Amino acid sequence: MKFLILLTLATACIAGPITSQAAIKPYVKPKSTDSRSPCPMLNTLANHGYLPHNGRNITAQDIGNAIFESTNWHSDFGIFPATAALKNLGLTALNLADLNSTPGGEHPASLTRKDASSGDSNTIDTARVTQLLADSKTNYLTVDSVAKTRNRLDSTSKPPLTTSQLGVAQGEAALLMVLMRDTYVSLQTSAQDISMLRAPKDRTRVWLLEEKFPTAQGWKPAEQVVQLADLGPVSTAIISSQAAQRGST
Repeated sequence: MKFLILLTLATACIAGPITSQAAIKPYVKPKSTDSRSPCPMLNTLANHGYLPHNGRNITAQDIGNAIFESTNWHSDFGIFPATAALKNLGLTALNLADLNSTPGGEHPASLTRKDASSGDSNTIDTARVTQLLADSKTNYLTVDSVAKTRNRLDSTSKPPLTTSQLGVAQGEAALLMVLMRDTYVSLQTSAQDISMLRAPKDRTRVWLLEEKFPTAQGWKPAEQVVQLADLGPVSTAIISSQAAQRGST
């Protein structure tokens, strides 16, 4: 997920128009010969055909277009991090597996993957996903439950996460909550909205373990175009919850 989190350092305008969305393209399971990455979102886009299903010869604009078309998230969610990744890799187009590397590999203490230092940040770590879900005692992930997950992973990471890596990891948690939320809420207007944010476990489990959009569990694209700035309040809420939980122990 590190690939997408680079964009949390960017800024964007607040407003976005309501946009009609076509039906989600069908999921097709990847073949063993298809190229896939450490990022659940990129893999999902390829599995649904918004990116080439073989996962090869993909440009930054391709990723931006795919994210907007499938989720109603601004295309900058794809273009910004893809441009940075391509620069790091010295490429003009990438195969998804290129991101399983030192410049583009998974950050330490990922929610879903082993560290890139393990030599394989592509493979889903089922135990990590299971524990992420178990950190909430209800049927939903919340800001507080993902903050609990982050505290657990951060405290056990060896070596410890750098300040930059901590920011990346908190952004990753915010992305998950915004993408998998069960109802649309305006994320930039009030603390009350953030307190209402929750991600059903059933759809989160499907997305992270099967890397497909969980439409059978009720997921659908955002009702309004999601902007980069929408992540800020969620990241802030997660960071505050982490601090509060550390203080209570």
